[in-house]
Amino acid sequence: MNNQQDKPISLSYQDALAFLYKAIDYEKLISFQYNASTFSLDRMKKLLAYIGNPHQGLPCIHITGTKGKGSTAIMTATVMECAGLITGLFTSPHLIDLKERIQINRQKISEAEFASIMHEFQPYIRHLQETEPSASPTFFEILTAISMVYFKRKRTEMAVLEVGLGGRLDSTNVVVPMVSIITNVGLDHTAILGNSLSSIAYEKAGIIKHRVPVVSGIDSAEALSVIENTCREKNAPLYLFGRDIRVEAVKHLVKDGTQGMRCMIKTWRGSYDNIYLPLVGIHQAKNCALVLGTFEILREQDNLAVNPDIIREALASLHCPARIEVVAKNPTIILDFAHTADSMRFLKETLIENFTFRRLILILGFSQDKDLNNILKEIVMEADSIIITRSKNPRAAPPEDLYEKITKLCGKQPDTANTVQSAITMAKQMASKEDMICITGSAYVAGEARQALDT
Repeated sequence: MNNQQDKPISLSYQDALAFLYKAIDYEKLISFQYNASTFSLDRMKKLLAYIGNPHQGLPCIHITGTKGKGSTAIMTATVMECAGLITGLFTSPHLIDLKERIQINRQKISEAEFASIMHEFQPYIRHLQETEPSASPTFFEILTAISMVYFKRKRTEMAVLEVGLGGRLDSTNVVVPMVSIITNVGLDHTAILGNSLSSIAYEKAGIIKHRVPVVSGIDSAEALSVIENTCREKNAPLYLFGRDIRVEAVKHLVKDGTQGMRCMIKTWRGSYDNIYLPLVGIHQAKNCALVLGTFEILREQDNLAVNPDIIREALASLHCPARIEVVAKNPTIILDFAHTADSMRFLKETLIENFTFRRLILILGFSQDKDLNNILKEIVMEADSIIITRSKNPRAAPPEDLYEKITKLCGKQPDTANTVQSAITMAKQMASKEDMICITGSAYVAGEARQALDT
């Protein structure tokens, strides 16, 4: 690896960000071609080779899935850290600060370290941008590479890597992990990954490696068939939720704006009882079960001896921002970035079953590429008032499109706000102390809401 840590840093963090944002960013594009040309693992491998192949030999857990992969990644990293391992975490997107995406032991990468690593990549990337733009790495590829360099340099003992999109062609898919997790398969990014569960499962199954164990929460027979076939081809052991790992009991504990649940989870090695999660929703108990299944595999591989009480303490210390997160009381304000029909249904069911409120005021903002009709069907009938808005991301759906869809679905006439901040101001003016304001639809809306509420 090119070690330039002792050389003076000639790139500030702001300059590093400016350079990064010149790269093509598929998170901000409304449409693009999804193929081995636009999403090239060869391009990623060349970038990593330039810096010394930091991904090779990196102990890691690789996570994909239509929903829940971010929460599962955070849970996994928290458990690994509390088990005594120096633990890296790479997730996307961020809510407020880009550095949220790259963490070790729940601490974000520093501005100086980020700039230092970018400084090393800069000559290579600039050369490609000037001579062969199509071969130049993307925004997400650069961030992925920075995370791997950072984890390697900090002697990370376990890195938890969340896939950005799909799996097969994702820039994280250059690693050979110790365990692969596929949380589930649902209909999202259908214009990119395909419009059937089997086609999306094929993309997710792309992270499965030869003889590497797979833990999955897939419950669709169509999708599961693809995963099972791939595991057989790769000789990869498959551990399934509902067969090898189960949630035996869940008791939600929501009172005075606090949130959490106690659950019992059973794996093929034994039971974990009296687990407290500072989260709500049965889907989070399922995510936790996948994490504990992963932990059991690592215990078998490495003879990792950890007291179950340590695991309980780790899970009790979880912080998963914008996952049905209560951020204010009187009125209750909840942040959640549900952006599929399934996740919106989970959000609706959790709010109804576990919270008490007089009126529900929804603030909704989505990306254009979502299945808006089916997502909206899951939530708009429950709302007493609806405010539609948009994030600053170029992919944001125009409020007028949402207005028309909502009116057709439920006959309600929503209010509109040009910014997330103005939507929150409007909702607060409508709300009494007994009401609930729920802000949802995308990570970008949730991030802007967090900033607005913090100011």
